[in-house]
Amino acid sequence: MDRLRSILPALALCLLPLAHADTRQPQPCDDVLLDSLASQLGQQGWTLPSGRSDGPLVAAACKPWPDDPKLSVVTLAYRDAEDATPVGERNLNWLVAKVDTQSGQLRERYDDYLGEDAALEIDAGSLWLDTARYHLAPGVRAFGVVMRSVARGASCPDAGFNNLLTLVVPDGSGLRPVFSTYLYGWTTIKGTSCVMDREFESEQADLTLGLGPKQTHGYADLVVTAQVRAGRQEPVQRKVSTTVRYDGKHYPFDQFPMFWMREPQP
Repeated sequence: MDRLRSILPALALCLLPLAHADTRQPQPCDDVLLDSLASQLGQQGWTLPSGRSDGPLVAAACKPWPDDPKLSVVTLAYRDAEDATPVGERNLNWLVAKVDTQSGQLRERYDDYLGEDAALEIDAGSLWLDTARYHLAPGVRAFGVVMRSVARGASCPDAGFNNLLTLVVPDGSGLRPVFSTYLYGWTTIKGTSCVMDREFESEQADLTLGLGPKQTHGYADLVVTAQVRAGRQEPVQRKVSTTVRYDGKHYPFDQFPMFWMREPQP
C-alpha cells in the first residue's frame, strides 16, 4: 500500500518501536465475533493473536461504537491460511469495519493491504481503535485506526516516525479514509544519533487531533497539535499547531509531518 511505503528522501527513517512504547489499553475481540468475521471473509482457524504472531490472524482490535450499543468497530490484519511468507515480508489483508455486535455481521467496511518491509512489521498489538468525538459534519462521525510498527528500521537514522493514524468516514455501504498521519516523530537537531557524540541533540513530538471551529466543504477543519520534547522524560518545550481543511475528498496532510520541526544544526 503506497502510503505505508513512502520514504522521505532527505531523511533516513527509523520507526523505533522500543524507544516509544505503546501504553494504550488492550481492545480484545470476542471469540464468537472473530469466528463470524472469519466465516464472512472466507477464513478459518482464527485464534486471538499474541506477540509476533505468525498465525492467520496477525492483529485484531474491537471496540463498542459510542453512538449505538448494537454496533462495534473492528480492525483486523490477517493472511490466508496457506500463506507461509515469513514475518516481515508478508502482504497482509487489512479490514476496518463496523459490525453488528451480537451477530458479527459486517455493516460498513474498508479493505486494503499492508505490505511488510524494513519499515513496517505488524504484531498482535499493532492495531488500536480511536473512537474520539470526530463529528466532522451533521450525521458524520469518523473513527480512527492507529497502526504501530514493530520493525527494526534503519540502523543509523536521522529521524523516525510511528503510530500511523487513519480516519475513516461512512461512504454508502463502505468506509472511506479521509485523513492519515503519524502521531509520533523524532528528528536530529545536532550531531549523529548512532555514535558517542556528546553534541547530539534531538527532539520528539506527540501529535494530537482536534476539531476546529470552522468548516470547509461541509466538513470541520482539523487542528493537529504537536507537543515537542527533548526526550520522553523531559517537559514539553513548545506546542505547535496547524489547521488542515477538507478539500471535498480528504484532508491533505503529510503522513510524515514536519511542521513542528526546527532546522537541524551543523
